[in-house]
Amino acid sequence: MLALDELGRSDFQLLQSRMGLAHSPARAARRAAQVPVHLVLFDVPHLERPLLRLPYTLRRERLTELGLNGPHWSTPAAVTGHGAQALRATREHGLEGLVCKRLDSVYEPGVRSRSWIKIRNLRSEDVIIGGWLPGRGRLTGLPGAVLVGQRAGGRLRYVGGVGTGWSEAERTELARLLRAAASGRCPFDPVPRVAGARWVLPRLVGEVSYSTRTRAGMLRQPSWQRLRPDLAAEESSADLPDDLG
Repeated sequence: MLALDELGRSDFQLLQSRMGLAHSPARAARRAAQVPVHLVLFDVPHLERPLLRLPYTLRRERLTELGLNGPHWSTPAAVTGHGAQALRATREHGLEGLVCKRLDSVYEPGVRSRSWIKIRNLRSEDVIIGGWLPGRGRLTGLPGAVLVGQRAGGRLRYVGGVGTGWSEAERTELARLLRAAASGRCPFDPVPRVAGARWVLPRLVGEVSYSTRTRAGMLRQPSWQRLRPDLAAEESSADLPDDLG
């Protein structure tokens, strides 16, 4: 199920706005009119009999034969081979990535099969650390996540929290740097509503990877890549894109 933006691209944030409305039919109906969804049919596990054990190529043939294409549902084309070219095309069109399937794979309900692999297009940018959240459990005493921002219009704008991507040694070193930069004042403008945040002077620059941005400019699925000691916060390229500033 997809919700499409004005350019016809899948927009997960739009799809989220259609979720969790079962308790309010009137609201669900209004939202459905505002944000129509599109059903994408990519496999067929059952017809008049179970097809789970058939190889993907045969299941795909049966699906195509059904001719399921309409105003709010479709069967997209499947590309066999040419994976590198297909992935490059998704990048060029601003799409999230590819789902790659072994042609001889069976259908495994509820299983993260290695026969189906999702390849995401990840972007990479510099960010400025403005705060952190204490870790819990085995991460007690260490940062569980850092709160990061980018410049926009002369201010440091919060763009999200990053909680993955460190080794144990890197997290320990980061804890030392954050303690040394401790501040009683939030450097973000406006101040984000993040419970339990510890603020720091905005002088540490890091590089993160992420999948896409929300419409508000927040990073989706960010992961830490490295600290950038070669860049001071005043010199970094950690600036929001012009259309999100």
